[in-house]
Parts: sequence; C-alpha cells; structure tokens
Amino acid sequence: MDKETLIRIAEELHQGAFDAKAYYLIMQQYRKNQRNYAEEMKVSPAFYHIVYDALMKACFMEIAKLYDSSNGVVSIGTLLAKCEENQDLFPKYRETLTVDHDGTTFSYPIPYQHQLKPQEECFFKNRVEADRKLFAAFDIPDADNVPVRVDLTFPEFLDLYQKRFNGLSKKRENIRMQRNKLYAHNDEQRIVNSENLPDRYPISYPDVQEMIDFALDCTGLILGILTDVNRAKQYSNIDDWEGTLMLIRLGLKYQEYDFQQSEKAFEEEMRRQLGGNDNGELQ
Repeated sequence: MDKETLIRIAEELHQGAFDAKAYYLIMQQYRKNQRNYAEEMKVSPAFYHIVYDALMKACFMEIAKLYDSSNGVVSIGTLLAKCEENQDLFPKYRETLTVDHDGTTFSYPIPYQHQLKPQEECFFKNRVEADRKLFAAFDIPDADNVPVRVDLTFPEFLDLYQKRFNGLSKKRENIRMQRNKLYAHNDEQRIVNSENLPDRYPISYPDVQEMIDFALDCTGLILGILTDVNRAKQYSNIDDWEGTLMLIRLGLKYQEYDFQQSEKAFEEEMRRQLGGNDNGELQ
C-alpha cells in the first residue's frame, strides 16, 4: 500500500470519529439542558425528542462503522493492520539529530514522546512506578496522578495502540450486536420476545466516549506522523445550544410580562366602563 492511500484511509476514519464526537457532545448537552432548561425545551418537545433520537443513532452508527470487522470494510482494525504491514512508510524515530565534532558526524535518534493516558499506564508499570516515586521525592503536588511521559519508537507506538484496540474487544462485540439487533435489522427474536430481552445492549456513555477517543487518538497519531500535521479539531460553535435556550427563557419571561400588562390594561378598562373613579376604583 502506498503512503497516499494510507493517508486517505486514516483521514476518512478520522472524520468519522470527529463526527461521532460532535454528535456525542451535543447529546451530553441535551442531558444537561434537559435539567437546566426544562421549561424552555417544552416549547418544542417533539423537535428535541426527534433530534436527540437522531443524534443517538447517528453517533452509534459512526462508532459501529469505525469498529466494523466485516470483510472488505475500512475500520480502525483495518488501519492498524495496514500500518503494521507498511511500517516502512513511517520513520522509526521522530527525527534524527546530526552533530559534527572534529570532523566526525554523530547521529542521535530522537524518539516519539508520548504522555500516557490512564488506561495506558498498565502497559508501562515499571516506568510509571519509578516516575511517580521520583515525583513524590521532589514533593510534586498530587504525585500519584501526574501524567507520565515515555519515549517510543514507531513500532512501540503501534504496539501500544494495538494493545488498546485489543482491550476494546468486548465493547466492539457489544457494538456489533447492538447494531444488528437494533439499528441495522429488525431482529425477529427481539421483537417477539421483547418482554424478555433488554432494549439495548450494555453500551454506556463512558464506553461511547472511550471508543470515540481511541479512534481520534489512533487516526490523529497516524496522520500526524505521515503528514506532520496536527489533526486535532472541533466545531467552533459546538456549545451554542445553551445560548439559544437562554434566548427562549428571555422570550418566555417577556411573554409572561406582556400577558400581565395586557391583563392589567383589561382590568382598568373594565373599571372605567363600570363607572370607576379617576383612580380606576369602582363607585
């Protein structure tokens, strides 16, 4: 496989992970706004219900595509396998520093530096324990939770991501079952025995978050090395929904004020017609 094809595969998967994250973030906003803006959301209940349901399905299907294991599909598993088969496309080290001294050239390989995520620390137990002891010796605050950095060659980096991918095997299987039972097919057993089967397989919000994050990490790493471009991105207005609900809240308050003013004007007019005095009081 050539470098350009591998880049296109990684870019396609990265975009899918990016879209899934956007859907997920808006779903999280829905849960928050449902608590903080309940009355405002009741103005358009059908709209919000349909949007949330559509977001949930879109997010789930993007994740299902990212981790699909069917023959002939392009997925995160495919990407990792292609990288393994084509390691010659990747520099083993981040760069090589060359120094000339007294007519002799010395080369020093500079490895990739990676800050371990909590779920990765189990693969570097000795290094993590040693660094945490060092942090504590220097009285670094919260030494037990300070992130640890490790130096890696590309093969070691790839091996780390393959281990993380394998660690998601149960969740990937749950995603596959949930897709087939609920979204891709009208499963007869689920319909006939709906009272005895759970509506959904055990895919939780933290599971969704973990699978999206891994897909973004994996594709971002590969694209960063192949293209030397940081692909971290996010919609600039992803959190603008609350601003809209705040305007609805103001509208509802104005509506209530307008109603009170109309009611007051009506009462004054009735007093006038029934013979009230100049102060609006009935005689």
